[in-house]
Amino acid sequence: MNRPVCLSLVAAAMIFTLGSGLAQAQSSQKIVAQIAFPFVAGDKDMPAGKYVIEVTDAGPVMLVGPGGIRAVLSVVSRLGRHDQDPDSEFIFDKIDGKSVLSEIWLPKKDGLLLLANKAPHEHVVLGGSNPRK
Repeated sequence: MNRPVCLSLVAAAMIFTLGSGLAQAQSSQKIVAQIAFPFVAGDKDMPAGKYVIEVTDAGPVMLVGPGGIRAVLSVVSRLGRHDQDPDSEFIFDKIDGKSVLSEIWLPKKDGLLLLANKAPHEHVVLGGSNPRK
């Protein structure tokens, strides 16, 4: 194979690889949730209200709530899904009388651990096919 053809093939392969990587990195899902109680997200106090939650495959979780209040949360770990729940689910840890957002589960996808708390605590579950307290 001559040099120009070989270089063209290498360039095409690199463009394809970079392009598919960018498409995957930009993949995101937005869900809307009504959260009826104040809670803590990361280090921010969030009021009750309607939230848009954007989850990207390769980045943090963004919450946008009433009045444009925002919180950006890092993902500690992915949690393996054990069912095919078609509804989103939010798990809050009850810590010192406050509800702290600790997990987000997207419909039919793995969950996202946002807070790892080792101390004994209760959970509040919002959403899902079988909501419970």
